Amino acid sequence: MRCDAEAEVEALFRVRSTARAVARFEDARAAAQARGAAASDARCAADGNEMMGFQCRAADESEVICAAIATTKLSAVRTFAGSGAADASVRGGPGRRGMLVCRVIAGRVRRAADPPCRAGEYHSVDAGGGGELLMLDRRAVLPCFLVVYTVKPALESSPSCNSR
Repeated sequence: MRCDAEAEVEALFRVRSTARAVARFEDARAAAQARGAAASDARCAADGNEMMGFQCRAADESEVICAAIATTKLSAVRTFAGSGAADASVRGGPGRRGMLVCRVIAGRVRRAADPPCRAGEYHSVDAGGGGELLMLDRRAVLPCFLVVYTVKPALESSPSCNSR
């Protein structure tokens, strides 16, 4: 959490994915495992390099929080390794936000500093550190929970900010 703000959780929802969404997620895992086995990548061959990912969005003007994965038209999905980094990625000040906690099949990860590669060689891109991961196939992201919270300005004398 940033020192300039405090957060208050309003609600926590479990996301119930459709059978089709789960099947697509499992297909993405199988593809990552197959490519991992072919490239002698033990982690990918074992479980597709599955991890948890976080995605955060601010509420729009009508105070509706949309699940970003379901509403995006892009094939790539931006996720973060931690909730703090996901929250920090949201522009703007205090307000209502939604945080998706997702299962992510990272597969073979290309580092941003790596030389160019052939299309389809990697499943995701490490976007320069900080835990940001750009998933190249949105089927490899399965939302599990939605946390709705409000970010409020912190008090000047917050003990957690003074201890840093």
